[in-house]
Amino acid sequence: GQLTNQIIGKHEKKNCRQVFACVKKKNKVAYTTIAVTLDRMYARGLVEREVEKGKGGLKYNYYSKVSKEELANNLSKKFVGFLKQTFGETSIAYLKKNI
Repeated sequence: GQLTNQIIGKHEKKNCRQVFACVKKKNKVAYTTIAVTLDRMYARGLVEREVEKGKGGLKYNYYSKVSKEELANNLSKKFVGFLKQTFGETSIAYLKKNI
């Protein structure tokens, strides 16, 4: 969603607090939600992170691993595969006809 768009496609490094500051301008969201989402994005290989030592402990700086185009292509491929496996060729024929 919006958090992914805040990170993917922008190769600048941001820590969780910086991402939170950007996202909270438009959405009511908790800091912990941002932290968990960034960690999940890292686990899925969507972002990279670097560890930085700070006063309060370790701080992660996140940056995109793939471009928006690569992400869109990967998600589209997975979605089409899911449709085909779940609903068969009919669903793919419908997509071709209506897109």
